[in-house]
Amino acid sequence: MPAGRASPRHARDRPPRPLGVPAPRLVPAGWWFDGLLLAALAALTAALVWWPPLLRLDIIVRDWCDQHRPVPVWWLMWVFDHVGQGGLLTTVTVGVSFWLAWRHRTVRPIILAGLAPIISTLLIVGLKGWTSRGAPHHGSVEMFSDGWEEYYPSGHVSNGIVYYGVLVALLAPYLGATVRRVVQWLPGVLVFIGTTYLGWHWLTDSIAGYLLGLLIIRLLLRVPWRTLPLPHWLDRAG
Repeated sequence: MPAGRASPRHARDRPPRPLGVPAPRLVPAGWWFDGLLLAALAALTAALVWWPPLLRLDIIVRDWCDQHRPVPVWWLMWVFDHVGQGGLLTTVTVGVSFWLAWRHRTVRPIILAGLAPIISTLLIVGLKGWTSRGAPHHGSVEMFSDGWEEYYPSGHVSNGIVYYGVLVALLAPYLGATVRRVVQWLPGVLVFIGTTYLGWHWLTDSIAGYLLGLLIIRLLLRVPWRTLPLPHWLDRAG
C-alpha cells in the first residue's frame, strides 16, 4: 500500500468533517443570479411604492384568505408559519454547530452558525424599520407609512430559507441527497404559505422575504468555510 494512504476500512471509520463533502451547491452558481435576486427585491419594493395595483393584489389575497380559513386548515398553517420561528431556529442551529465543533475540534461550524443570525437580523430589521409597512389586519398596506408596524419583508419566510440552508451546510456529510434537498427547500415554501394564508404578512411581504432569504444563504454558502485559514488552536481538526 502506498505510504500516507489510508486503508479502505480506516477511510470508512473516519468521521465525516463538518462543512465538508458533499457541500451544498449553488444552482445556478453564477453571481448573475445573486444580482437578479437583489434587483428583483429592489423592483418589488419600488413597485409597492409607485404601482398601486400591487397593493390591491395584497388586499385581494388577504380578503380571500380571511374568507376561506376553516379551523383545521388554520392549525396546519400555524404549524407551517412556526417552521420559520427565528429564536428556535437560532437555538437549534447554534446548538448543532457547537456539537460539531466539539466533535471535530474546530470552530468552523460556530462561525457560520453565528454569522447567519447576525446578517439576517441586520438586513431584515433594517429593511423593516426603513419601509415601515403595516400588517394585513392593522396598520397601512402602503410603504413608508410612518407607523409603528414594521412587516416588510417577512422575517419568518427569510428564516425558513437561511437557517435550514445553514443546517444543511453543517450536516451535509451526515445526510442523504434527498434529505438535503428537502431540508433546504421545503421549509421556506411552507412558511411562505402559512404566514400569508393566516394574514400575518401581505403576499408581497412573503415574496420579499423569500428573495432576501435566498440572497443571504447564497452569500453565506459562497464562503469557503472548510478551507478558510484559521489558527491551529481554533481548528485542531485541520
